Amino acid sequence: MSRQSDDSNAPLNDAAPRNSKRTGELLEAAFLHKAVGLGFRVTKPWGDSERYDFVLDSGRRLWRVQIKCTATERAGGYHIQPIHFVYGKNKVVYTADDIDVLAAHIVPLDVWYVLPVGALAQGTSLRLYPDDGCKAARFEKYREAWQVFRDEEAGEESIGDGEESEPVDDAIPLCFARWRPVWKPRFMGR
Repeated sequence: MSRQSDDSNAPLNDAAPRNSKRTGELLEAAFLHKAVGLGFRVTKPWGDSERYDFVLDSGRRLWRVQIKCTATERAGGYHIQPIHFVYGKNKVVYTADDIDVLAAHIVPLDVWYVLPVGALAQGTSLRLYPDDGCKAARFEKYREAWQVFRDEEAGEESIGDGEESEPVDDAIPLCFARWRPVWKPRFMGR
């Protein structure tokens, strides 16, 4: 008695409605395809508790990547919200403590914007104009800017907030420098 749109095994087509979970899965597959096709190594964190969707290995460092997408054009541009929800605070903009890069996909045009977290203003909305719908489009320099992952300086400038940080152990990847385990897993009674 289930409807086809509720059946997780039903094929997807443009006429079938998609839920946000399915859309997210398709977006993750599109990012994985694009990034691996460009020669990057990509890892998906286990579970969905992290603020980032992927860890991208550029060969020089690891990048925490949050991906977002949109398919609806409004006023000549596409709207992306660089936010996440925090209980008790509602919408919170991603910061360098959360991610290193936001990858935004314009679905109907198959266009990606690769924005270092430093490029995200404290606003809760980004307007992207891939069809030249705006003369003062702020984010056009990030359209298909996959070189952000290869340019260590671009990432460093976007990650830091101008303050000098503590020295980091070279054995710990930069994106995990703040993470320290508080317990050691015990297996089989050892």
